[in-house]
Amino acid sequence: MSQPTNTVMEGPDSGYSNLAYFMMLAATLISLLGTLMTDFALGQWVYKQTNSATAYGIIGFAALAPQLFFTPLVGTFLDRFPRGSIMIAGHVGAGLCSLIMMFLYSKEMLGFEWILVFVSIGSVFNSFISQSFMVLVPVLVKKEKLIKYQGFSQGGLGIVELSVPALAAFFLVTIGLKGVFIFDVVSFVSAIFILSFIVTKINRNDGRSESLDGEKVSVLQQVKFGFKYLMGHQYLLSLLIFMGVVNFSIGIVHVLLTPLVLSFSTVVELGTVLTAAGIGTLMGSFVLMLLSDVKDKNAFLCWILFFIGIILVNASLIFVNQSITVWVLMVIALMMTLLFVMVESVNQVIWQTSVPSELQGRVLSVQTLVTQMSLPLAFLVAGPMADFVFEPMLNEGGLLASNVGEIIGIGPGRGIAFLYSVCGLMIILSVAIFYKKSK
Repeated sequence: MSQPTNTVMEGPDSGYSNLAYFMMLAATLISLLGTLMTDFALGQWVYKQTNSATAYGIIGFAALAPQLFFTPLVGTFLDRFPRGSIMIAGHVGAGLCSLIMMFLYSKEMLGFEWILVFVSIGSVFNSFISQSFMVLVPVLVKKEKLIKYQGFSQGGLGIVELSVPALAAFFLVTIGLKGVFIFDVVSFVSAIFILSFIVTKINRNDGRSESLDGEKVSVLQQVKFGFKYLMGHQYLLSLLIFMGVVNFSIGIVHVLLTPLVLSFSTVVELGTVLTAAGIGTLMGSFVLMLLSDVKDKNAFLCWILFFIGIILVNASLIFVNQSITVWVLMVIALMMTLLFVMVESVNQVIWQTSVPSELQGRVLSVQTLVTQMSLPLAFLVAGPMADFVFEPMLNEGGLLASNVGEIIGIGPGRGIAFLYSVCGLMIILSVAIFYKKSK
């Protein structure tokens, strides 16, 4: 199965395309900071009001699920209407949701039901923002510089994600939830203001096909087109399935990191491990910024994931010398995030350079849906797998206590560490199968 040739249109050689990219990135990151702070603060506020972990989880689900499930529909709009204008519309809609919640809160009318409604609606508008950004980057940046600019995007995202918990907690303590809402609304207004300077020029060359404007095609047919396109391109379909398996495995590792650390240590040590993971994200982004281009992106992707698999396979040995277990986990977390940032970026560049620009809205939305769906699935199954399968097997008298337990030890956390090894083997096996098929 051969890999597709690069068919995306290059951005112009003028400096404007680079300036437009950085302005769009700045607008997106400012808006994202406000959104994530609001989601974080609302979750904390709802939990304090209801004392319900279920309510807290539902708010988190509402912030993510609609954005994911509506991506195919969003993709059809992106291939038909001016993409820069759609991005601004997304900021306007999401900002209005925060503004309405701020008004309800000031009138003491903001309850769980209203939060659920407006967080869900805002999530859909956020899908317009993220998908617009994804399809506009290849138009604004030359093909050979896409990986470098993915580094800028990932680095900015990493800084925002590291900043959110501290900033949101500070705002909640000092000026309350209303202050978080105000910050969120200001962030959307700032994003719209920045985009207003470049939206006209972006819309003139946003990668869409002019012929699509005159087509009489139903929305459902356009949504189906993204799936049909992938069924007709075996390399991209294989890559989609491959990355779905990888994201599922990484999702299990991610969701079980906190229980793993807390099984033998304290919240303080957990904080150091998570900090190491954040540093790894920034380091990976910096490496991407230094890369001019990767000639064989398929091989690069496979080798990086192979190393990630090897790291996870050996993660089951972290308890062999318990005096350095936390330090070993810090190194693992740093290396995992450093490498996976590179994986995500190169994977995205493969899609951006393989799918024609005028089709990217519909096709990349399907890619987002399928690959990201594996993460909630991983979150759903990781806990039960750890609690009822792997941890009992490596406790005293467990099924694997007398064999595997002789090597990695028995007791709390050992089952999760062994599950990490299983995830590593899944990734290595997936790499072998995908690499063979892609050749």
